[in-house]
Amino acid sequence: MSSARARPSFGNLFSLLRAVTMTSGATTLKQPLTLPAHHSTSGIFWKTRTFENIWDTWKDITFKDVYKWASTRKSHCVKGYLMSTTTPTAADFAEAFPPYPVDWKALANPPSDAIQAVWVGHSTVLTQMQGLTWITDPVFSERASPVQWAGPKRVTPPAFTLEAPALPRLDFVLISHNHYDHLDRASVKSLHARFGEALSWYVPLGLATWFRAEGISNVRELDWWEEARHPSPDGSSVRLVLTPAQHATMRGLWGPNAGRRQTLWGGWAVLGSQRRFWFAGDTGYCTVFREIGERLGPFDLAAIPTAAYLPRDFMRAQHVNPAEAVRIHRDVRSRRSMAIHLATFPLTDEPMDEPVGELRRQAAAAGLGDEEFVSLRHGASIVTSGGVDLVAPVTLSC
Repeated sequence: MSSARARPSFGNLFSLLRAVTMTSGATTLKQPLTLPAHHSTSGIFWKTRTFENIWDTWKDITFKDVYKWASTRKSHCVKGYLMSTTTPTAADFAEAFPPYPVDWKALANPPSDAIQAVWVGHSTVLTQMQGLTWITDPVFSERASPVQWAGPKRVTPPAFTLEAPALPRLDFVLISHNHYDHLDRASVKSLHARFGEALSWYVPLGLATWFRAEGISNVRELDWWEEARHPSPDGSSVRLVLTPAQHATMRGLWGPNAGRRQTLWGGWAVLGSQRRFWFAGDTGYCTVFREIGERLGPFDLAAIPTAAYLPRDFMRAQHVNPAEAVRIHRDVRSRRSMAIHLATFPLTDEPMDEPVGELRRQAAAAGLGDEEFVSLRHGASIVTSGGVDLVAPVTLSC
């Protein structure tokens, strides 16, 4: 495989665009004392609300850093590769990440006193609890990109399509932030077309404008630690809490609140009368996870990212590696955790199958049980109640 630079390729140009969207280079003015610490304003001639990471572990990425990484990426990193080969075929990816058939019967009859979650792919998780069904960061398109002719291309298909007849009625959707691998316009439009205004959308602060521009009015935006209640069919309700994360936002060069850090980012806690679920979103490691565990834990199930971490100096502030994912699992006091943000889109420079084995090694080194923190196969489920698995999870073995 040639090691020549991929400077002219669409893949590297998209790497540059994507990395720019993760930077936080806006000029920040002194914030009014009445604003929370993570709120700020930016701009010279007019003030725009922006948001900040407030932990010492945060590090701004400069445009020089972005250009250096994106312009020198090898083509196999852009396309995605495996530990065994830098030129994998579709069959190689299918062998490394074999799909698992979705158990539609189980989804039609979810257990009453448990959490049932299906890994659809990347950060998309279909979850059921307390009579409710919801999905996180739905991305079903071929590419995580503003266009479908360039940008990170799937190496594994989603576990199902949004046209699947057996797909249960969704009650709400949780969005972590506006990056293209987490907020996909085509998927949002498809969900809205199927479920209409009966489907509720919960998003971080500043992002509701984007949804309203797409014709969706049933959207609620929250700030960090703010909560909403969503009714359950039995007359009870669940609490939805937007939890802090160390990340950033930007969505290209145009559109509602598309600029750097003009919308907030975060994870989501879904707190029921008996069970608790937490979705980390996209994040680097910081001390806030201990606070999340203290304030909202313990959790019966957490979905925690484990991939997109190399080169480490460049990615550390925004993306955890498997060792840090294990720390988060412990910090938030999760009884069971499932890996997300892996084995789907080639976003960074590590082999795409490396995070699976590395998570297994890091979990064992930390003294976790074999099924305490797992990497599911696409389409497989976790069904758990109070730290007890009701169904053995089907996991990746690479």
